[in-house]
Amino acid sequence: MTKAIKWFYWLLDFRFLPDRLQNWLFGTGTRIIEVLNGFAMLGFALVFGLHGDEIIKEDLYGKFPHLYPKVFVTILILVAIGQLFTAFCHSSRSNILSGCCLLWSALIWFVISGTFIAAYPPLSTGMTTYPLIAIICALAGRNLIKNTQQAEDKKGGK
Repeated sequence: MTKAIKWFYWLLDFRFLPDRLQNWLFGTGTRIIEVLNGFAMLGFALVFGLHGDEIIKEDLYGKFPHLYPKVFVTILILVAIGQLFTAFCHSSRSNILSGCCLLWSALIWFVISGTFIAAYPPLSTGMTTYPLIAIICALAGRNLIKNTQQAEDKKGGK
């Protein structure tokens, strides 16, 4: 692996932070992201589940019918419940599952942002907000999985 790629991964893994801050970031900080993300997805699913037909009629949400609203709401609910369930468990397995839920959430938020981008014009906050949420979820999920694997490797003596 080239030196530039190693530096990139070092930055992406937040290894430049002090150990104490890394422990907080991958513990408490990630739990905050998990819980907020889970409730945001449940809220999004609730709104679309109750009033999706009216919302889709708006120009801004014009591309959402391509997501098959009932399937979309079901996926949102399943991922959100999985996210919230694993956020409150404190084991290596739950951390890995939670990281996977965060990665799935990132994919879902990217798809949501894509529907807003596809509905352009008009310019909307959905074009910037949801990609940002997706990036945060993707980084948190990836780093939670990597940090948990590294902690398990240290325990196992590898």
